[in-house]
Amino acid sequence: MTEQTAQEIPTRDRVPRVLWVGLVAVIVYVLLAAGGGLLVDAALGADPDPVVELAASHLIPLPIAIGAGLLFAWRSGWWHDIWTDPPIHRIKPRRWWMLLVPLAIAAQIVALLIATPWTQLSAAYILVGLICYLLVGLGEELFLRGILLESVRAHHGETVTLLVTAITFGLAHTFGSALAGVPVGIIAFQAGVTAMEGVLFYAALRATGTLWVPIMVHGLGDWGRWLTAGNDDSTAAAAGVTQTIMTALSVAVLISVILEDRRTRKARATTHPA
Repeated sequence: MTEQTAQEIPTRDRVPRVLWVGLVAVIVYVLLAAGGGLLVDAALGADPDPVVELAASHLIPLPIAIGAGLLFAWRSGWWHDIWTDPPIHRIKPRRWWMLLVPLAIAAQIVALLIATPWTQLSAAYILVGLICYLLVGLGEELFLRGILLESVRAHHGETVTLLVTAITFGLAHTFGSALAGVPVGIIAFQAGVTAMEGVLFYAALRATGTLWVPIMVHGLGDWGRWLTAGNDDSTAAAAGVTQTIMTALSVAVLISVILEDRRTRKARATTHPA
């Protein structure tokens, strides 16, 4: 679905698909999820048990935020389009190569899991982390590649849709850093790197046609990075290689989407000449 006009939006919608609706939804999610997590952390006091801290800061606010998102998706009439997307290989030219994106992310996750010091971690630490980060993946993808994406795509082409969702994704992850007083330069770098990940999650959605793929690779990727935190020696070399591959793929995705929009405009100009 590219460059839809307002007339092409299904009449079953109870909420109009406009940009401000998607942005408000994302802001609400960040306030509930990140803000709620920070409040819980503050309530726990100094030096809490890592498992208790993770569980409390994620398993309390995230289900509330996700529940709100699911309710909105259902009541708004956007439900079907949030969860499914026409696979890009059905659109000519068939860009099968974009399936490399979820496969590359999956390979990165496998590398992280191989590097994980499993014997040094408790079962509770591993299991609670898995549940929490899968919820992170569900919440962020539901709001960013689901609700926000649909609100942008209703009136814009795929290039704008990609850029808005990716940049918003990057900015949303600077909330905690901004409150902590992190220097602006570091925050900008953090937002840029995270926005690039947003491009890849968008590609995973377009390549497979289901939001569940970016949800899973997002959540498992965050889990893998959390498991290997502090184990930098075993992951540093692989991180450099995978980061280069991911950067190249994100640039390729952006170029491909720009060309897709150009083909769409030409096709419309041919079908409906001025």
